[in-house]
Amino acid sequence: MATVAGLIVGFLVGMTGMGGGALMTPFLILILKMNPVTAVGTDLAFAAVTKITGGYQHWRQHTLRLKPVLWMALGSIPASLLGSHYIISRVGNEYVVQHLLPLLLGIVLIVVGILVVLRALGWLRNKENDPVICPQPWSFILIGAIGGLLVGLTSVGGGTIIMALLMIFYTIPAGQLVAMDVSHGALLALFTASTYAFSGHVDWSLTIWLLIGSLPGVWLGARAVKIIPQRTVRIALGILLLLAGINLFINNSTI
Repeated sequence: MATVAGLIVGFLVGMTGMGGGALMTPFLILILKMNPVTAVGTDLAFAAVTKITGGYQHWRQHTLRLKPVLWMALGSIPASLLGSHYIISRVGNEYVVQHLLPLLLGIVLIVVGILVVLRALGWLRNKENDPVICPQPWSFILIGAIGGLLVGLTSVGGGTIIMALLMIFYTIPAGQLVAMDVSHGALLALFTASTYAFSGHVDWSLTIWLLIGSLPGVWLGARAVKIIPQRTVRIALGILLLLAGINLFINNSTI
């Protein structure tokens, strides 16, 4: 089942460039009934490997601007370590692990799901003729910190929310935006996954099975771009994330 899940998630990531962590973490919690803290750590380890591969490809294609990635990392990495430390230090607290963390994850998934649908409908995108407006370093640091904190706490939402903030307030060419998102996501996931790994909250055998499915899935998804309408897939993906978020929110908001 884990390999099939990796294949599906990899396919969606390869075709749309989004949805990896947002799909994998709720799958691990809701379907595999994994401990929420271990689910977050395992997803981050899975994301680190897949995003490093994507970041390397962007670097080879010369679409990556390194300075903005490093500025975002200055905010995101400390914030993610703070978030992950908060969760890990409360592993013995049943309320935090079994209820507060899934509740927070549900809220993040709802926000991410809405953003994905808005973007698919064309309500959240840069206009082609707009002048290029790049953030100042402090803006990159602040936006990175917001995404990093969410990733440290839940493993979800960093990439989508960071990209949404950059698209709302600034105008950056689409190719550069995707390259920045993937490369920064790789750096962020690597550091945050290390925190969970050192504390023993990563299921490595499961991570390997997920990767076995995801690697061919990404390849198939990239090839399916020309066949399956991305708009339809993105809307369906956003609705799926929204439903998963509502499920987690309802099941944990009354505790």
